[in-house]
Amino acid sequence: MEARQPLQNRTRIRQAATGGAQAIRRAIDIVRVVAQIQRSGATLSRVARASGLTTSTTFRILRSLTEERLLRYAADDRCYFVGPLAFELGLAVTADAEARMSWRDAVDHIAAQTRLTTYLMARSDKDAVCLLCVQGTTALRAMPVEVGQRLPLGIGAGSLAILATLEDQEVRRVVASQESRFDLFPGGRSRAQGILKGVELARQRGFAVSNGTVVSGVTGVGVAIFPDPGAAQLALSVSAVANDIDPKEAKKIAAIIAAAIQGHRPVNRNVRQGENPMNSLPDNRLSAR
Repeated sequence: MEARQPLQNRTRIRQAATGGAQAIRRAIDIVRVVAQIQRSGATLSRVARASGLTTSTTFRILRSLTEERLLRYAADDRCYFVGPLAFELGLAVTADAEARMSWRDAVDHIAAQTRLTTYLMARSDKDAVCLLCVQGTTALRAMPVEVGQRLPLGIGAGSLAILATLEDQEVRRVVASQESRFDLFPGGRSRAQGILKGVELARQRGFAVSNGTVVSGVTGVGVAIFPDPGAAQLALSVSAVANDIDPKEAKKIAAIIAAAIQGHRPVNRNVRQGENPMNSLPDNRLSAR
């Protein structure tokens, strides 16, 4: 019995380490969910549904995160929001701030040329986060995404453009892991097949188009940015109030975005002059597998 004790101790240590890592991942996932849906109402039930956890487990994690100020709870509407500690920690991050400053002129230029609300989106694991947003000047302005808001990769034009740059295996893994979050957007889980089709079309066209994936009645066009090695994967996109978009108009908008990317030589040295930034997308065919 005494000889077995060390092995049992090691087993308990491994189990404790595994459990601790799982708890951390769950907590981080819930913070991401809150950041993603706080605009429309991050209630306990919605957070639990999006994270795939039970209500009781979700509540315990939400309470702990609120106590640590990573989240904030508004008792009036019973919703959670990203807390002040997240902002304070974000002040120590330089990469995203540099990306925002670096691409500000390009975003302003696209917004002026298209008169549409324009976004700088960045990949964050299985999500895309909005780093910068400039409102358009059209009478009806679409602004379905705010700065700091997160979207599952594939939801929204910029997010879809980023997803299309990944290899097939990675695309399928990302989409499969996001099914519970798709329930929070128009189309629900059935949106997954549409996203895979959207990836194929983005690779063929050289740009991504989304129709009502973030909010019904809003259409978007996005082009991925191919950064230097080690830099964040980014995309520029626009949104318009429309149920659909004419293919010629989408191509025209994409050309304006691509020209702004090509003109951004300090960050986009890997794109040759006159080359569509999305021509380097993986030439895979998801439906053929």
